[in-house]
Amino acid sequence: MPGRQGLSFWLGAYLWTRVVPDRPALSQTILATAARVLRRLLVRYGLEADKLFVESGLDPRKLDDSRARYPVERMRALWRLADDRIRDRCWALSAGEVWKPTDFHALGYAFLASQTLEAAFYRLERYTRVVVTDAVTRIGNEGDGISVTYLVPEPDLHFVPLVDSRLSILLRLCRDASGPGLPVQEVHLSHGWQPCGYEEFFGCPVRYDAAESKIIFSLDDARVPLPAVNRDLATMNDQTLAEFARSLSESTFAGRVRKAVMEQLSSGKPTAAKVARALAIAPRTLQRKLQEEDTTFQVVLDSVRKELAIQYVQNGEHDLTEVAYLTGFSGGSSFARAYKAWTGRSPSEDRGPA
Repeated sequence: MPGRQGLSFWLGAYLWTRVVPDRPALSQTILATAARVLRRLLVRYGLEADKLFVESGLDPRKLDDSRARYPVERMRALWRLADDRIRDRCWALSAGEVWKPTDFHALGYAFLASQTLEAAFYRLERYTRVVVTDAVTRIGNEGDGISVTYLVPEPDLHFVPLVDSRLSILLRLCRDASGPGLPVQEVHLSHGWQPCGYEEFFGCPVRYDAAESKIIFSLDDARVPLPAVNRDLATMNDQTLAEFARSLSESTFAGRVRKAVMEQLSSGKPTAAKVARALAIAPRTLQRKLQEEDTTFQVVLDSVRKELAIQYVQNGEHDLTEVAYLTGFSGGSSFARAYKAWTGRSPSEDRGPA
């Protein structure tokens, strides 16, 4: 039988689960298993992690439920609470040490099973929203390097523990996949300098007070075949992630628009008017509802076309003319220009299985 203190703790957790649904719905969510990283850090620093979860309105019993999600607003409130309680300014740099592949649902294993780090980065770009719905991973070109930028809304963009934990976990992911000696070209931090030995931690030059937080690797290193490559496992996890992403998308209006766009792509480039007609609403209503979710029709359209284009090209199951058709382009040249703008490379350079 649990003691009185344990009973009162779980009673508090139960009351939160009963009270929270009566509050206004919070549309942005994070995978509950991803919160295990923070829980392990709280335990490492000697704090009563489950009590802090309850204090933040989060039921700790959901941490091991692979489909459970927490409201982002409350999860980030817990990060701020942790930052107040932990007396170590550099505590979140340890996130990579405690992270496990299962924390990110199928995404962790899909990343590790990719053919190259570059392919893994594009999986991360496609499926970040499976882990947290209001964050975006952007892959970019940096001369002879490839950058991975993690974008979140204000005010979290410059919140030190979140910035440090994200890049720490990303570095762990990359070195687990490629090997512990993988070098980093440069790191940008959107917060100011702190006495945390960032240059030593990342093993490279670090820029502080940057516009965005990102980590840059050599493009040559990113294209080296990974030693533990398992394409079948990566593909299987891609299917799981795609299914999960669709289930998330369909719960939002932008998700309904996204689905309508995908259904219309093979008939040519969808327009806002055509999609609005498919959803039985006026075009102005469509735009207004998308604005309420902080996006636009053009952003949704570009996101769908880019995601499908990269997937089709890297899977190698269709010739490039078919890919152009499937993604709503009028011809191969316009598709190639768009693909080059999205990735910095031509479709033929990316041709082949991911």
